[in-house]
Amino acid sequence: MADILVTWFSRSGSTEQAARALAGRLGADAEPILTAGSYAGAAGFVRGVWQSLLRRPPAARTGADPTAYRLVIVGTPVWAGQPSAPVRSYLRQYGPRIRSLAAFCVSGSGAPYDEVFDEIEDLTGSELAATLSLAQRQVLAGEADAALDAFAGRLRGDLAKAA
Repeated sequence: MADILVTWFSRSGSTEQAARALAGRLGADAEPILTAGSYAGAAGFVRGVWQSLLRRPPAARTGADPTAYRLVIVGTPVWAGQPSAPVRSYLRQYGPRIRSLAAFCVSGSGAPYDEVFDEIEDLTGSELAATLSLAQRQVLAGEADAALDAFAGRLRGDLAKAA
């Protein structure tokens, strides 16, 4: 088992692509956040946005215990300017017990979504070690490498200082 866990929810695959690339750079374990219901297609998109707006977290699970890691990095798509409902559910369940947390988000614009990161901090009760905002088109085109390299380097530096 690695010291770092990268976990994510991805409806369309772009957040997963970024998460797996980041996990590879860090030698981290990689585990998706899973839900019972599907978010595929137009109906899934509408359900996800609606759940995010109403802050109704669905049941979510993962195969790894995040409390066993020195650092957890959570990835979320941005839904209506907020973290995805499955990530919100995951953070409500595990967040306050996670030792150190970093986060990244993937959106249509790639703009910094401070409100997404602020909500993650509110859900966990702790400050994020680092954040990264990516544009979906960058991730899908394989153009997010420099941003992912910089983010991974910062996280490795933070872990080295804490050791």
